[in-house]
Amino acid sequence: MHAAKLLAITEVKNVPPEIRPFVEFKAAVEERSLDQEEKVALLAIDTTTCYIPVFLKNPPGLDDLEKDLAKQDAKLTYDSREVLARALKK
Repeated sequence: MHAAKLLAITEVKNVPPEIRPFVEFKAAVEERSLDQEEKVALLAIDTTTCYIPVFLKNPPGLDDLEKDLAKQDAKLTYDSREVLARALKK
């Protein structure tokens, strides 16, 4: 199982260009229009070049997020889980 580490929580407009395609793909899958002001958490999957964005407007619950990550053979690190838990409660 790979570790999913929180890189940043930022607005969509501030997502680095190399990560932007992951955000756009996730938005398309969720049939969501991208709001440049929307907050997004960016997770990096260790030993890969994969990033998983988590939109914080109407976010999934932490349990749902962890189930989704498990399907991708990934698990949140302890520190990342703690920070995301606080961010998802806002």
